Amino acid sequence: MSPRQSKSNSNSTRRSQIERRSVLKRRPSGARVEKKRFLILCEGDTERLYFRGMRVRGGPVLDVVNPEVDHLSVIDEAQRRWRVDDYDDGDEVWCVLDTELDRDLAERMLSTAGGEVQLGLSTPCFDFWLLLHHKEHRAPFQSAREVEKAVKCALPGWSKGSTRFADFEAGVDDACRRARAIDPKGNDHMRNPSTSVWRLVESIRESGDGQHPL
Repeated sequence: MSPRQSKSNSNSTRRSQIERRSVLKRRPSGARVEKKRFLILCEGDTERLYFRGMRVRGGPVLDVVNPEVDHLSVIDEAQRRWRVDDYDDGDEVWCVLDTELDRDLAERMLSTAGGEVQLGLSTPCFDFWLLLHHKEHRAPFQSAREVEKAVKCALPGWSKGSTRFADFEAGVDDACRRARAIDPKGNDHMRNPSTSVWRLVESIRESGDGQHPL
């Protein structure tokens, strides 16, 4: 057992703590102390596992949630959390969703979002974003299942429930480049295949040094 700390040392410690708190209180009005925060709501665990894996020491705070509800309800939940939680104007809120090759669904998601909520949409599904980390692909898909099979061919042993960002990290630059080449503005959501997830990923990477994974 270590020797008991003297009362004088204890008082000194309390004074230093009070002084530090005083310094924080004296920060200029409007100065931002906290890291930038991203509220990311997903419709599946694959997306949740990927973005949680992007958390880095020195980077932004990533609040990643899979509310396990339908597409439009994911957007509603993002809007609710943005209103009630302690987010600043410089923070960002995103919903990462699939179009499932359904134009009507995509249009309803875009109409529902508006305001502060940004959409990272993938056609047919998020797995196409994963595929681009490992290979170029432009040919249309007939279903989300086809995309899943393509990822498994590119990355043997991968499954949706065991997604690890580490398996894709080395290919992030390639994925962003390939996705931008397909849809440079990230708004041609029904192009098959396509994904605008690169916009979110680039924003996250620009918000921190990304040097030390947690």
